[in-house]
Amino acid sequence: MDVRPATWVPRHPVRFGAVAALMTVPLVTVACSTAYEALGHRTAYVLVNGIEVADQPRVRCDQVEWVWFIESVQDNPGFSAQIRTGDDVAALLVRIENLGGFTGSSWNAAETAPASAAAVEADAEVADGDFVITGTATGFYRDDPAETATATFEIRTDC
Repeated sequence: MDVRPATWVPRHPVRFGAVAALMTVPLVTVACSTAYEALGHRTAYVLVNGIEVADQPRVRCDQVEWVWFIESVQDNPGFSAQIRTGDDVAALLVRIENLGGFTGSSWNAAETAPASAAAVEADAEVADGDFVITGTATGFYRDDPAETATATFEIRTDC
């Protein structure tokens, strides 16, 4: 039995169609995004010595003036990189932590001190909207941490 007066009008009339439309927009947005992008995170495609790292790390990207700070959400395994943009794009520093069994770092000696060992280098470019960071890092492999080693790397992400 309805106890409302015959002249009852809701205080805030809401149309079902409007509510349904508003609820559909987030669902469509989530359905069209990749898993981590839907949650506000991006992923990175990482190669160490030409071998793809099994799990693509989730990354966080921050920009301060012309420098991008790109880092994996998880520290280990993970990575961090600093990329300068502007007239030219350059990798300033790359740190790799237990990706593909390798831990090490690389930097661009033309951009930052200290002067790098002959085999250590880092470069960056923007290709098809992605940051592509490549180079050779010095460090060690998990199975032989006492032995200094180098590894080539490629990191690709779309900050």
